[in-house]
Amino acid sequence: MKIKVIGGLLTIILSFLLFFVGMDTKVADDPVAAFQVYLDGEKVGLIDSKDELLALIDEEQSEIKNVYNVDKVYPPDGLNVQKIYTYNDTVEDARDIYNKIKDVDPFTIEGYVVTITYTEKKVINDGEILEPGAPLKIYLMDKDIINEALYNTAAAFIGAENLSDFEKETQEEITDTGSIITSLYFEEKITIKKDYISTEDYIFTDAETLSQYLLFGTLDHQKEYTTKEGENLEMIAEDNHLNMEELLIANPQYMSANVLLSPGEKINVSLISPLVSVVYYKTVVSDIKIAYKTEYVDDKTKFNDYKEVTQKGEDGISRVTQNIKYINGEIQNLNTLKVDKIKQEVNEVITRGTKVLGGGSYVHETGQGNDDWSWPTASPYTITSGFKWRWGRQHQGIDIAVIGRNNGYGSPAYAVQAGTVFNVNYNRDKSEGLSVYIDHGNGYYTVYMHLSKILVSVGQKVDREQRVGLIGNTGGVTGTHLHLGVFKGKPYQGGVAVDPCNSIFSCGLPY
Repeated sequence: MKIKVIGGLLTIILSFLLFFVGMDTKVADDPVAAFQVYLDGEKVGLIDSKDELLALIDEEQSEIKNVYNVDKVYPPDGLNVQKIYTYNDTVEDARDIYNKIKDVDPFTIEGYVVTITYTEKKVINDGEILEPGAPLKIYLMDKDIINEALYNTAAAFIGAENLSDFEKETQEEITDTGSIITSLYFEEKITIKKDYISTEDYIFTDAETLSQYLLFGTLDHQKEYTTKEGENLEMIAEDNHLNMEELLIANPQYMSANVLLSPGEKINVSLISPLVSVVYYKTVVSDIKIAYKTEYVDDKTKFNDYKEVTQKGEDGISRVTQNIKYINGEIQNLNTLKVDKIKQEVNEVITRGTKVLGGGSYVHETGQGNDDWSWPTASPYTITSGFKWRWGRQHQGIDIAVIGRNNGYGSPAYAVQAGTVFNVNYNRDKSEGLSVYIDHGNGYYTVYMHLSKILVSVGQKVDREQRVGLIGNTGGVTGTHLHLGVFKGKPYQGGVAVDPCNSIFSCGLPY
């Protein structure tokens, strides 16, 4: 009897073991095949078919198709669907998963990504700073859009006709004077590749909008001005803190500053802030005036009120060939290739009497030059940038490059009039670099910036045409030149900057 009971217990235990082993064997042999859906690394759920979810996304997003004129819409960037085998039988309907993700991450479409990589720090989009090597990404539907937009941007600085002639190799050869473009490129590295683009990003669909973005650095609406009776472009540019070149770049419908305006015309008066740097080189041949000087001859046989021009002065002319580098319309560097003297200057000679009634002689204290002011550099020279608004700030002076090796590096900077040195800056790294300030004792002050060497000291009396320093490229400059500033009142201490070319000199801007 005992044996029968034990045998019965063993049979029951064995039956349970066989039942559970049978269950384990069945689960291991028949796992459930499904697709695990992840969004940004987080599990969303299981579905039977990946293709069904993708088809549902494409079918439901008809609005995206209409906006971007595409045939297919793709999942969000963060969506990942993986096939798995699982014992979990909680498989959801594809629509349930779609409803979970449709408002979380934006869907994508097929397009192109343009990457602009800068070599120097770049300020874009109202203050956003990109460090060197940091990319700016632009998204577009058609790769031809970027080519057309870059062409338009280059044309804004060079001129559409000039760019077309350069591209087609139809530029007119220089005979006597003139200029031709010799090379053109963008300073930044620009690449383009096909990719899936998030519909949350701004996607450019036309070249005109992208051209405006590349030129102004923003998608914001551009500031417009409506012309009034009697206004001209120069007045409008000055009132809106723009120089004429900037205004013409922003308004390609005007070919020059001399166009006649009608009341009611709409003019773009926004400050350009290019996202790309259009670099181009020009060979320029120009005739540059060599101003004559005045020499004085003292005649002790004539009374001191006697003055007569005994030799009329004549300006000389040098024909100068230069290779000039521009970035976005601004001169960055000049390299003089050749200088031919076309006409020799003839100095004016003035004979003055020194005899004084009653005996003795009179000493004249007039310096050299044509008038009360002398030019601060050797001749010939080029004014590379005038007194004007530049990138939204007033350029308070003129930049002068002496024609010759390295734009006259190390050549003298002369005092334009006698005076007293009241300030000297020896900090090479400061924006103005090595600089000299002179008080001329008549309400005028002059500043000489970016010197390579200072030759005077504070409190020193200087004569007209005395060397106060040597021209260089210290401070915030892109090339060798002398910056001359003229002020009525103490510079940067309540004094007002005035245009040297409309106050103490009469000079032109050849480029």
